[in-house]
Amino acid sequence: MNELAFGLAYALPALGAAIGIGIIGGGALNALGRNPEKLSDIRTLMITAIVFADSLAIIGIIVAIIAKFI
Repeated sequence: MNELAFGLAYALPALGAAIGIGIIGGGALNALGRNPEKLSDIRTLMITAIVFADSLAIIGIIVAIIAKFI
């Protein structure tokens, strides 16, 4: 049961981050299709948003590892 909890504590934040990154990418492509001249601004905002989404997944991994060893 402990391994299942560790797996879920790792998998759920990673799944949420993957879905969030997909939504971010879709929104960025939609914005780029409407305003192609704003490529650098859209890319900067997209990378910033992806970093924030990935940081939540990294926090989830750290919490899962800490919870496993406590």
